[in-house]
Amino acid sequence: MNRLMITLVASLFAMSVGGVAIAADTAKMDAKSMMATAEGDYKAAKAKIHGDAEAAEAQCKKMTGDAKKSCKKDAEAKEKAAKADAKAAYDKAKADAKAMKKAA
Repeated sequence: MNRLMITLVASLFAMSVGGVAIAADTAKMDAKSMMATAEGDYKAAKAKIHGDAEAAEAQCKKMTGDAKKSCKKDAEAKEKAAKADAKAAYDKAKADAKAMKKAA
C-alpha cells in the first residue's frame, strides 16, 4: 500500500510540474503574439497618421494667406500628437509583453 501511495504522489507531482511548464510556455507564446500585435498596430497607426497628414496638407493647399499657415500648423500639431500617442501605446504594449514574458 505504501508503494502505491508513493507512486501516486510522485505521479501527481510530476503532472503538476509539467502543467506549470506548459503554462509558462503558453505565457511566452502569448507574450510573443502580444508583441507581434503591438508591432502591427504601431505600423498601422503610423500609416494612418501619414495618410491623415497628407490629406490635411492637401486641404491646406487649397487655402491662402493666414488661413493656409494656420491650417499647416494645426495639421503638424495633430500629426505630432498622433505620433506621440501611437509611440506611447506601442511602448506600453511592449512593456506589458515583456512583463508577461518575465512572469512566465
